[in-house]
Amino acid sequence: MTSLWLALLLASKGAAPVPHSVTLIDDAVKVGASKIRTLDIDLPVEPARIVCSFEVLQGGSGVRVVLLKREDAQRWLRGEAHEVEASTPFARGGAFSHKPAEPDHYQIVLDNRMEGRTAAEVHLLVRVLYGEAGSGPVRAAEPRRGQVLVWGSMLLFAAIAATFTFRFKQNLDRE
Repeated sequence: MTSLWLALLLASKGAAPVPHSVTLIDDAVKVGASKIRTLDIDLPVEPARIVCSFEVLQGGSGVRVVLLKREDAQRWLRGEAHEVEASTPFARGGAFSHKPAEPDHYQIVLDNRMEGRTAAEVHLLVRVLYGEAGSGPVRAAEPRRGQVLVWGSMLLFAAIAATFTFRFKQNLDRE
């Protein structure tokens, strides 16, 4: 019986590809004042999701991180019309997650042209998640739901405390 379960387990592991991730960049990257910096990313044929996060370590203003196909990055540099795959706003930190529709050659562009007074040193983390382990889009929590949750929890705690106090007083009065 145990060997049957083991055989089924091994057969099921071979049926579906195991999702895994590969870290492409985990380093501090320097971007000159009023400059941009491009970094290449090549995606093979299997389905993949690009997850990118950044934090400005040094520099006065924020930077923007943009994911483009290599051809679109070249168009952008020439000042022509282009399509952006994913982007962050100018900030001191941020992240995005994007699943490209097709495998291709991509570029991460670090844009330090917002104020452009000083160079920026950015810690950049780029990972590629392979397989179909879907991580949906990241959304911020709704403030109203958070308030309802907090106030509801406080009311529940107050009700439990009042009940405990009432029963404790009843037990003291009996003695």
